[in-house]
Amino acid sequence: MDHPAIRYVVIIGTAAFLQYTLFSQFRIAGVSADLFLVVAIAAGIVAGSERGAVIGFICGICLDLLIVTPFGLGAISGLAAGLVAGLLEGATIHSARWLTAAIAFISSGAGVLAFAVAGALLGRPDLLSLRVLTVMVVVGASSALLVFPAVRVCRWADPEVGRMRAAVR
Repeated sequence: MDHPAIRYVVIIGTAAFLQYTLFSQFRIAGVSADLFLVVAIAAGIVAGSERGAVIGFICGICLDLLIVTPFGLGAISGLAAGLVAGLLEGATIHSARWLTAAIAFISSGAGVLAFAVAGALLGRPDLLSLRVLTVMVVVGASSALLVFPAVRVCRWADPEVGRMRAAVR
């Protein structure tokens, strides 16, 4: 279990289990936290935009297998969130805790917006409404809180990348 891919499979499987057994029960304004986006964002923060986009895409495919929307919307959403998180983390000079939370909030907003826009383009105009703003705020706030333990877990999954990124900065 030393390979990062195996560890990420365990993380994504655990996220799927927790999402649909625990977090789906807790809703604010009818919206629950999205652990798949949180994992994608944490991977982007720890390992960079490329790894964040790949992990986000895989998380999105898992989401697509579990919800009833056009296949690929979750993949686009996760890819966007992981990519944005990695780019924003790479653009910062010093990563403070509040900055990590802000990156998670912005990245999850980008993921939710990508989901809504792609859904509207693929024939689901109901996904692009004013409700998207509520979803962006709730998912963003929950991502800002959940990103800290997720970053620790992603550092466990990919210890060499995290160590190298810290040395390069």
